[in-house]
Amino acid sequence: MDAISETRLALVHPVLAQKVRAMAEALASGGIYIRVVQGLRTKAEQDALYAEGRTAPGKIVTEARGGYSMHNFGMAVDCMPGIRGDDPWQPNGVASHPDYKAMVAAGIAQGLVSGSTWTSIKDWPHFQLAGIPVTPTDQMRADLAYGLKFVWNKYAPTGAS
Repeated sequence: MDAISETRLALVHPVLAQKVRAMAEALASGGIYIRVVQGLRTKAEQDALYAEGRTAPGKIVTEARGGYSMHNFGMAVDCMPGIRGDDPWQPNGVASHPDYKAMVAAGIAQGLVSGSTWTSIKDWPHFQLAGIPVTPTDQMRADLAYGLKFVWNKYAPTGAS
């Protein structure tokens, strides 16, 4: 993984980080290089994304307000494949591209939940730990007051798959 991805992975659940690294390694063997474009988000950052297409310019990209995304808990990342042959790395934002589909398959093979399978808004770049709620619960939001590691230990222990 590149330095940008590693900086972002350092802030998320260690099992998630390990699975994303394994996903990236599997893809790199086929010439596909991915980057973690989003990891841990603050509530304010999530609220700003939620505003897009509603009260801010742009199209709607999320249905999750701040506190209602696993990004706010360090248990989700967004990844994107790069355009092959581009140096420096440039994002390939075309979800129908075979490299994007390969990335989704590699994430699922690692046991991650892919936002590409969601029905309301398909979130192709999104991957999160399995075995946790898709959307954070009221109790998870309350537990966040005790810190990320508290939430991680309670909801996604070291052996999370």
